[in-house]
Amino acid sequence: MENNADQNVQTENIFKLIVEQSPSPVGLYVGKGMTITLANDAILKVWDKDRTVIGKTFRQALPELEGQPFFDILDKVYTTGIAYEAKAERVDLLSGGQLKTFYFNFIYQPLKNEKGEVFGILNTANDVTELVLTRKKLAENEERVRFALGSAQLGTWDMDPVNELVTWDERCNQLHGYASSEVLAYNDVLKSIHPEDRATIERKVNKALDCKGDGNYDCEFRTVSAIDKQVRWLRGKGKAYFDAEGKCTRFAGTVLDISAEIRDKEEQQRLITLIDNTSDFISLSDNDGNVTYVNAVGRKMVGLEDGDKLPHNSEFIMPGELDKLKNNINVALTKQGKWNGEVLYRNFKTGEAIPVHGTSMFIYDTNGNARGLATIARDLRGEIASKQALIDSEHLLQNITSASPTALWMSDDHGNITYANKTWTDWTGQSNEEVLGRGWLKCILDEDRDRAAEKFLEDLKAQCSYEVDFRIKHKDGSVRCCIATGNPQYNINGVFRGYIGACTDVTEKTITDIELQLKNSELNDQIKQFEFVTDFMPVQLWTAKPNGELDYVNQQTLDFFGLPMEEIIGDKWANNLHPDDRDGCIAAWMEALTSLSLYQYEFRLLDKNGDYKWHLVRALPFSLDGEIVRWFGTNTDIDEQKQMQRQKDDFLGIASHELKTPVTSIKAYAQVLGAMLSKEGEEKKAAMVMKMDAQLNRLTNLIGDLLDVTKINSGRILFNKTWFDFNQVIQENVQDMQHTTHKHTLVMDFKDAGEIYSDTERIGQVITNLITNAIKYSPQSNLIIISTERDDKMVTVSVEDFGIGIPDDKKELVFEQFYRVSGSKQHTFPGLGLGLYISNEIITREGGRMWVNSTEGKGSTFCFSLPVDINETK
Repeated sequence: MENNADQNVQTENIFKLIVEQSPSPVGLYVGKGMTITLANDAILKVWDKDRTVIGKTFRQALPELEGQPFFDILDKVYTTGIAYEAKAERVDLLSGGQLKTFYFNFIYQPLKNEKGEVFGILNTANDVTELVLTRKKLAENEERVRFALGSAQLGTWDMDPVNELVTWDERCNQLHGYASSEVLAYNDVLKSIHPEDRATIERKVNKALDCKGDGNYDCEFRTVSAIDKQVRWLRGKGKAYFDAEGKCTRFAGTVLDISAEIRDKEEQQRLITLIDNTSDFISLSDNDGNVTYVNAVGRKMVGLEDGDKLPHNSEFIMPGELDKLKNNINVALTKQGKWNGEVLYRNFKTGEAIPVHGTSMFIYDTNGNARGLATIARDLRGEIASKQALIDSEHLLQNITSASPTALWMSDDHGNITYANKTWTDWTGQSNEEVLGRGWLKCILDEDRDRAAEKFLEDLKAQCSYEVDFRIKHKDGSVRCCIATGNPQYNINGVFRGYIGACTDVTEKTITDIELQLKNSELNDQIKQFEFVTDFMPVQLWTAKPNGELDYVNQQTLDFFGLPMEEIIGDKWANNLHPDDRDGCIAAWMEALTSLSLYQYEFRLLDKNGDYKWHLVRALPFSLDGEIVRWFGTNTDIDEQKQMQRQKDDFLGIASHELKTPVTSIKAYAQVLGAMLSKEGEEKKAAMVMKMDAQLNRLTNLIGDLLDVTKINSGRILFNKTWFDFNQVIQENVQDMQHTTHKHTLVMDFKDAGEIYSDTERIGQVITNLITNAIKYSPQSNLIIISTERDDKMVTVSVEDFGIGIPDDKKELVFEQFYRVSGSKQHTFPGLGLGLYISNEIITREGGRMWVNSTEGKGSTFCFSLPVDINETK
């Protein structure tokens, strides 16, 4: 027991030693009364007490804590055994005899015996007064900064360049259109930037973050709110900070809404633009008369260039006007603050005096102090010139009206004549005074006077246009027919002021009209006779105006369509064309109207039964005195001929097809028979069989031509287009044809033709046909020349013979079906007359054309050209 007591005493002494040596304030309060049994120097210093407080209760030692929560806290800790910890707790203590405020972090730790009962409280503390006060000052400073930023409507931001994160305040959220976010990725911030400004922002940020620069960032840009799509103009400013290694450690700054400033600038710019483009001179000057601004119109008016120094106010006025400036303008400005009137400006380049109507006025600030002078001046040169022009035009009008062949007049609102030109005097012999008022009525014949006067008064009362015819007695004694017209006149307020009118001598026109009526009557009789005759004609007859609009069709046409005339004339006739024929028909009609040539075309027309019938239209223009006045045309029903042509084509197609098989068989048998006879030595018989084989070849060619014709007419002819060397193909065909004749020499005169895109076989067929014809129709000649050439767009082939030639009136017929040489020579040149027709159709369908140049008795040159389709893919 004694050893334990000694040990406890030893432990207590060690504890006291540790507490006393602790640099932090420590106190031990024992018992329910909180008797201070231990207090180190640190806590005594805090309390500003000495060691006399040891042995006293906590209340006795620190009476200044009365009314503060600490006594109650200690009682609660002692009663509950639960420790109490405080952070930056305020404590008011006596220090130097005065009550002062301190802040502590402290703990009231309950001490318990072996039974778990609280016997005391250990108080440890840490004075954080300076830290708390510093934080308060910082908080107050931050609050002042936030208040200042809020007052300035500035938003603040701070960017982490390494992680590309932006920390900003609520104002930045508002300006960038985000709901609420303190930290955003840099890329998300860029999304709020207007697309047109985004590249500028990135460029200026990258420049600020470049350690080689000054780190400053300054940019004006637009944001687009993601919430309401509102566009704002902002000005961002910032500064980048770098460490010793050139690494950016911080990038921070502010952003300000400058939308109103931008709008003001735009409004100011619009105002300046408006002022610059107004038609008047506008200038601004200070109180001393120094001009600070002149608009573009004003500069041009007085001859100032953009770079010229602006003169003083007084220098704009002509020297002779300076007295007016001193005695009138400046006096009015001083007394009334405003002046307006006329003055002479000068042109600084030419020295010209410029009359203007000017207004000058003082400009005042919000306090009513004059800040300068504004001047607006209107150039009067145009008005002066206009006035002079008006005077000149009035003189000219008087001269014109005096020289007019028509009598011109004016009246007031009561119908009294106030003016009549010299023409009326020349007609009637009345003086100007005699005409005025109602005097003009005296010259009208008695039979017409009352009617003319009553009509005038009637129209005057109604204030409507006036027109009447009457006869007057000419001063030479003759009677003249006149028509008087008048238009009512009103002032700017719509009040009736009278009439302005004219009186025209229509004597010759009246005589002409009477004669014309007689002629029209005769013409109408002739027209009725014409219509009577045309209605019995079996063809559709029509007429058209020079512009191509139908204006008449006969009864046969009406019966065919089963429509009234108004649904056919004009351009409505085209509605009855077959859709496949419409474009070509109209194009041919337009071409005829332009060239004034024969119009001829075949098309199908829809009859009243709903059937399409083939017709041939032919029309020619009728001219009178060298001018086209009418087109006359007919539509002839050729449907039956077309049907017969179709039947003929069908027959030829079937017949030629049916002939082809037996002819092929006969040819095979003939060749076998010829071979057998030759083998048996029957050469004469074999020769006869070979002649039969040659005739079979002719028959095969004729059948082939018939088949080609039927294919062409039915639209079933096919083309197998490929790229080929043009000259090579022509040469091969010429060489093949040379083997068929010993009398004629085929001369090739080729120029470089290159490659074309066409059907090799069909082109060979055309060449063969042309050479065959050249051989056939030049029996007395022995030379045929085949030539080729090429330009940028076409290749051309010519086959020239020196034979019988073709008469001029037959040149176009040679390309028609079944055309052959007529007359006594028909038996000399056999054939069906299909070769040139087939050749022409092949070339036409390949996009080319064929023609012939010929002189009768001297020979012919047949030519064809084909397009070089450079756009076709090889």
